[in-house]
Amino acid sequence: MLKNLTLALSLLVGLAAQAQTGNNWPQPSGPIGDWTIKTDDKVPVEFSVTTGKNILWKAELPEGGQSGITIWEDAIFLTVMKPVQKIEEGQPIKGADVLALHIDAKDGRILWQKELKGSADSEYMYGFSDSSTPGPVTDGKHVWFYNASGNLSCFDFDGNRVWERTWNPVEELDGVHFPFNKQFEPVVVGALIINMETYWEKDGDRVYGWNYLYGIDKATGKVRWISQDGLTHYNTPFLSTTSDGKPAMMIGRGGHHDVPETPVGYSLIDLENGKRIWKYDADEGLALYNATWNEDYAVWYTEKECVVHLVDSKTGKLQRKVSLTANADIRSYDTETDSYMVQKNVDIQKDMGINVFPAWFTNIVVEDKLFFLCFKSGNYRKDIGPEYSIARVDLNTGKAEYLQLPVQVAYAGNDKSYIWNKEMSTQTINARGLDVSNDKRSRRDGWHWNFNGNPIAVNGKIFFTTMLGVVYCIDATTDVFDETAFISLNDLGPQGNTWSVNTPSFAQGRLYHRTLKHLICIAEK
Repeated sequence: MLKNLTLALSLLVGLAAQAQTGNNWPQPSGPIGDWTIKTDDKVPVEFSVTTGKNILWKAELPEGGQSGITIWEDAIFLTVMKPVQKIEEGQPIKGADVLALHIDAKDGRILWQKELKGSADSEYMYGFSDSSTPGPVTDGKHVWFYNASGNLSCFDFDGNRVWERTWNPVEELDGVHFPFNKQFEPVVVGALIINMETYWEKDGDRVYGWNYLYGIDKATGKVRWISQDGLTHYNTPFLSTTSDGKPAMMIGRGGHHDVPETPVGYSLIDLENGKRIWKYDADEGLALYNATWNEDYAVWYTEKECVVHLVDSKTGKLQRKVSLTANADIRSYDTETDSYMVQKNVDIQKDMGINVFPAWFTNIVVEDKLFFLCFKSGNYRKDIGPEYSIARVDLNTGKAEYLQLPVQVAYAGNDKSYIWNKEMSTQTINARGLDVSNDKRSRRDGWHWNFNGNPIAVNGKIFFTTMLGVVYCIDATTDVFDETAFISLNDLGPQGNTWSVNTPSFAQGRLYHRTLKHLICIAEK
């Protein structure tokens, strides 16, 4: 075990150094697992697939998918759903198999593709994840592809399968059927890769039918440990290091549709052995967020209570609750004057009758400031907002600021304009012209009741993506969270014909992103 820990610590040190160079993006959450990177490379903050601005290449994908984009030097790895060949009217569009792709970073050519068969069907282009959601991970020699429908396979860079592991994801337990909401994001740490699997033994060692972290030997596929505590399949575990340098993962419990894992709250898991370092029992909130933490604190999220919890990451004890609504500044855009209006030091709940509902999985912490998109009022929840806004919450002072953003970008030739305060929709049509989604909720604008892609931050520039296939670039470092923080709104394709619930990646001065139809390479020209 000591050898494994030494390897893990050595890897994290190496990843931290690599994060400063920006050479590779070895897993969906970036070089050190916190969705951020610092680099000397130029960062493209404005781009457009529609006009071609700063687009190096665009490559057609064989089918849509939702995985992160993993990069190692000239190698790109991602997954898509197994291609749909025809659509039969009135029949569900479902499947359990994915394709693992190795793509040339120089031009977007597919070098090889391998099929990973699964056992649990997911809907295609489901706005709440599908079989292809977990992204691949690599150590530069091998790559591990995940199928959330129950397959984990190791390949070398030539496409030879080294080993394969299968399991049965939970679909129903004690009469409760669970939608296909699989938000686990894998990581590689030292000699281990981490997976989320359902425990199907009735041996009393773990709870039958619950989900747990599995520490798996990356060379053999053998299980080295199973986490002491469970996690909901909605939760995105978060890799970081403790104050004494130990690699650990934060996992969360609590979610919709009667997920069984209890108690609601966080556990910090030692990646040497899967043991619990501490457990935090929350009195409110759910685990539909990135389980953000660092050596000082963890952030626990709520959907209706309008607070976040700051938890001491050394002890698991609650430090304090930070209000998302009290003493807030709101900047909303007035289309008549083409300028922002400011309301300072208002109580959003008491003065405006609005609750703040952080949009699922859009949370990221940059330099002790929490950022997230705000869900707007809609069919499932009323009186939430502010409308079409991004939040910045200073976790030291507790100050909350809200900045309204445009919904979409429009072009007249090369002239760019923004569309504000308008609910919009998009299409789920693949590169072969087939509509590959049955669910109407998968055609929204991404501001109410869906799972958008996780944001990333590059040199303090945050990239948020919504279902419309648009990407916001936000400056996290401004003194005041006003219009100067809004750098740009960029498109991944034509308005109304582009769909994405994906997260970008950054390596070697290039931003990589994907839509239902295309993989896109972005860099300053």
